[in-house]
Amino acid sequence: MTERNKITSKQLGIFILTAQIGFGFLTLPAALARDVGHDGWISILAAGLISSLAIIAIVLLLQKYAGKSIFELSPRLFGKLPGKAINLFLLLYLSYSMVLSFRIFTEFITLYTLNLTPGLIVAVLIITPTAYLLQYGLKPLTRFSYFIFLILFFILVLAFLVAAKIRWTFLMPVGAAGITSLGKSLGTTFIAYIGFELVAFVYPYVVDRENTLKWVLGANLVSMAVFILVFLVTTGLFGENLLKTQLIPLFELARYYRMPFVERTDLLFVLLWFPLVESVFLTYSFAVHDGLRRVFAIKNRRLFFPFFIAAIILLSRIPTDLVQTLAAANLVTIGGIIVVGFLIFCYLFSFAKQKNR
Repeated sequence: MTERNKITSKQLGIFILTAQIGFGFLTLPAALARDVGHDGWISILAAGLISSLAIIAIVLLLQKYAGKSIFELSPRLFGKLPGKAINLFLLLYLSYSMVLSFRIFTEFITLYTLNLTPGLIVAVLIITPTAYLLQYGLKPLTRFSYFIFLILFFILVLAFLVAAKIRWTFLMPVGAAGITSLGKSLGTTFIAYIGFELVAFVYPYVVDRENTLKWVLGANLVSMAVFILVFLVTTGLFGENLLKTQLIPLFELARYYRMPFVERTDLLFVLLWFPLVESVFLTYSFAVHDGLRRVFAIKNRRLFFPFFIAAIILLSRIPTDLVQTLAAANLVTIGGIIVVGFLIFCYLFSFAKQKNR
């Protein structure tokens, strides 16, 4: 393990928090408003607790095999050939998530700022700082992720500024959606927390592994608190019927507040969001890049790296527009749930493995 890849458990927690916040709740309030109306916060709370239990199981698994990532654990638990097949699936999931996050990022920039610039040019501009940071390892990536705190600060300030205009009657009665509808909405909500599974891939680089559970669980709980806050504020301001029609409610919330001498508050918020979305892409890019080197034992890194960057750009251009990109993102939801379920199964299976020895 090189020095540039060593991180603390605190940095890992911020790494996970960034992966969750970056994309997780941009469209979540609107999706929940369509599914369960103003009771969406209950679904967020339930999914947050479920994901916390999943984190506990995953970290306990990793602690049983200290210093190993899931790429090393798969062959050890299930055998060489099944382990290789599992690792290929994990790489496919990470690669798919990475490419889609990159494409959504490019569409995001094109939609809000560079709408006359060809998508391919935007993609090249975005990939350049990513390629630069990736070459310097995991530690610089986690330091870049500290930008999340500026975003969280602005979210809190924005919520405070509009708090007086919130109509609490828009959030009542509690539980009107019913248990069945709330249960069905858990899939939609759970995907907002996806990102915590990355701990299974970068765990070997953590130097103080005994603190991993504390910081990763803390990151997940912070994400849950932010998700609930944004949902309550947007629902309390707009009402569930108007919220259903909005694409990105958080930006509509920024547009709602009128700042003296600033005509478009939302544009300031959008510009601040760009580095955070870049961080999400960076987290998955490192996981894929590192996973490919681990699984395939790639030795010529200088030759491999430019092919890796070019592949990201070319694969991200396969969807023809934003509609196809968002439709393709549904597979990330399914894949994320399968990967998390698999990691929990690995933890349970590890006990049976021990008994058979």
